[in-house]
Amino acid sequence: MTGARTATGSIFDALADAYAATRPGYPEQILLDIERILGRPLAGADVVDVGAGTGIATRLLLRRGARVLPVEPGPDMLARLLAATPGLPAVRGDGEALPLRADAVDLVCYAQAWHWVDVPVAAAEAARVLRGGGVLAVWWNDVDASDARWWQRQQDRLERMSPGYRRDYRTRPYADELRWTGHFEEVVTLTGRWQRRIALEDYLTWQRSKSYVAAIGADLGEYLEAERDSVLRAFPDGIVVEPFRTLLVIARVPAQPGSSTLAE
Repeated sequence: MTGARTATGSIFDALADAYAATRPGYPEQILLDIERILGRPLAGADVVDVGAGTGIATRLLLRRGARVLPVEPGPDMLARLLAATPGLPAVRGDGEALPLRADAVDLVCYAQAWHWVDVPVAAAEAARVLRGGGVLAVWWNDVDASDARWWQRQQDRLERMSPGYRRDYRTRPYADELRWTGHFEEVVTLTGRWQRRIALEDYLTWQRSKSYVAAIGADLGEYLEAERDSVLRAFPDGIVVEPFRTLLVIARVPAQPGSSTLAE
């Protein structure tokens, strides 16, 4: 994945411990929506989880009964995934050159990773490895707190301290970008909202798992102390109530002639 790769792996390798400890999971509804568009249950489906990281989405898919191949460029991230799911086949690689034959899988998914890819290249690769009627599903958890002063203070601080960071950096026409590639016959966008409760120290660890927070560099300690003070003003009991908006974009390739799906 273009933006996340380094010469030896992933920019997230140095953040793997914080990532594994505190990154949020994903709502089960994502898988129900994917099944609806795919037209079949995920149980028994062949899935490739690209940019799998420490395996948050991989484990969600496995619990649904899917046969999952994680693909991840970072050796440290991949090591944590395999430690949590021993014996699971996994591959070092990325979505712009998938290590799979054509027509190999029912679902290609990117959890919290699609914004790192060269879209035309990765979309073509997804379409290549998908069976007829298969789907590409890309999704993100985004903090849904734009009306909260603590979040606005955080974003102001990040824009001041993290080189190149902008709070709207993931605001893109993802569905249109997939339509424009010409590989998909249907593209659907779905959203959901949920929240979690997280202790302050875990919240600060979650902050450290983000690439744009790590980019603060020598002033990271100053940033985290300011965060601690700001968040404690909003949540004096030390338990952060963190709201999320999950964005899911599902794109389906055309069915092959003579094929059928459960949705027909």
